[in-house]
Amino acid sequence: MPSLSLLDLSFIVFETANTPMHVTGLVILEPPEGQATTYAQELYSHFLQHPETVPPFNWKLTWSLTGRPSWTTVSEVNLEDHLRITMLPSPGNDQQLQQLVGRLHSQVLDRSRPMWEVWVVGGLEHNRVALIMKIHHSMADGIRASTLFTQSCATTREDSFTQPLWQCDLRKTASQRREETHLTDMVVKTAMAATKQISLLPSMFRLGSKLALKAVNMAECDLKLPFTAPKTPFNLSPKRTRSVSIGHFSIAELKHISRITGASVNDILFTVSDIALNRYLNDRAIPLNKPLVAMMPMNLRAQGDTSDKGNKISIGHVELGRPDLSPLERLEAIQHATVDLKREALNISPDAYVNYSLLVNGVSLFSGKFGLNSFIPPASNLLISNVPGTDDTLYFMGAEVKEQYPVSLLMPGQTLNITFFSNAGMMYFSLVACKQSLPGFEVIADYMCEAFADIEQDVMQMAIEAVAEQLQGHDEDVLAVETAVEAAQRGLDPDDEDFKALYLEKQRKVEALEAQLAQLTDMLNKTIDIDPSLPAQNQDEISSRKRS
Repeated sequence: MPSLSLLDLSFIVFETANTPMHVTGLVILEPPEGQATTYAQELYSHFLQHPETVPPFNWKLTWSLTGRPSWTTVSEVNLEDHLRITMLPSPGNDQQLQQLVGRLHSQVLDRSRPMWEVWVVGGLEHNRVALIMKIHHSMADGIRASTLFTQSCATTREDSFTQPLWQCDLRKTASQRREETHLTDMVVKTAMAATKQISLLPSMFRLGSKLALKAVNMAECDLKLPFTAPKTPFNLSPKRTRSVSIGHFSIAELKHISRITGASVNDILFTVSDIALNRYLNDRAIPLNKPLVAMMPMNLRAQGDTSDKGNKISIGHVELGRPDLSPLERLEAIQHATVDLKREALNISPDAYVNYSLLVNGVSLFSGKFGLNSFIPPASNLLISNVPGTDDTLYFMGAEVKEQYPVSLLMPGQTLNITFFSNAGMMYFSLVACKQSLPGFEVIADYMCEAFADIEQDVMQMAIEAVAEQLQGHDEDVLAVETAVEAAQRGLDPDDEDFKALYLEKQRKVEALEAQLAQLTDMLNKTIDIDPSLPAQNQDEISSRKRS
């Protein structure tokens, strides 16, 4: 019988009716021509004709006499327990689809059978069909589940008729099992025999000393002081009902901003999220007096480290921007924070930082699980993650994959999660929230799109000013003088071909700058202008709540 790793076991232990521990994927398909109105029913029927299952889709949770769970292989899985079809009232819009995803995501998976479900949803506008896939986090995380779906697709319609998801092996690789074993060993050593970790004691002591001295302003440390995040509605114990909101950005535009500013795509996504979250809180008269803190999955491998031994992934705490910063100032602050965090973690030692992260996040989890939020300050306000996808346009069972959204879980003590997923030139994102704790939270997705447009506009304006500054004074007379000076330095005669080539080269540079300026100006004109004087989209709801 396959056993659960300590990491997998934690998702079983921390699961309650109010904190389901499964991940969900939402995929929107465009049916092939000729099947637009019947594709949902045909896909569901096709699924039912393939009842064979492979691990872990045929694993059921079993509890031993000692109280420790393990996996038992089910000889025959009844697909009708796991496959569902539903139709939205045609034409179903995005809001109705998001409400359906929220309802399904709120429901805990049945532990009496393998913990996964696939829903086929028809009736969407433009004859689209949606797939909603749920799988327990103890069986697969979001990255592996999305990778599995990608592997079930093809880059051509003709090759996309592959085996269904439950016939694809989702078990962990030997490398992943080694990493989890290493992580488990570290947890056990930290909890049961920390004093025996001789190799890590100097690093842990140095880290603790630096954080302690930073707390009293006696030393510099690039790590965020733990348990100093502001208290917000994002740090309540979540209730049962979940809401989901989705959106997307252009990856080409993200990369363009990245090239101009030098910030990573991840930094830009964190900045967009931070702007939107601050605006949401301000709408509700909950202004912040210090920055939000986000949990961020990060790779602690040093550059050039290609070894496959040991866990190198940890969760860092990133301090976002101060409330009074402009979009570009906020981006710069977050960029420095993420770079400093990783540098400090690598300088101390990756294993020591993993131990530190496990300790801080472990305390936060137990605080959220046992309702101690009002007594223990939050270490972070929410989790923001970015799951890599593919650059190719994909096809699944003859249909084109148009959109793909990750729908993550809420950890105990947190009411909001933001997850990004890249696919075929677009960056899709979903927000999962506790509906009772964050009423009207759906507007945050709109704010994120508006924040992205604001950043893009500011970056374009900055680039235009920089190029325009280079063009200042480059008229014909100035070009002639510059050419003459450089020609004299190089000993060129005005009748030489090299002199003419030098003048033409300078002219081409000016023309290139003029073309670049025109291109940037055109791009700026195409960005969406946001009128800051307009009320928030949910302003009526906020005003009525204040009056009551």
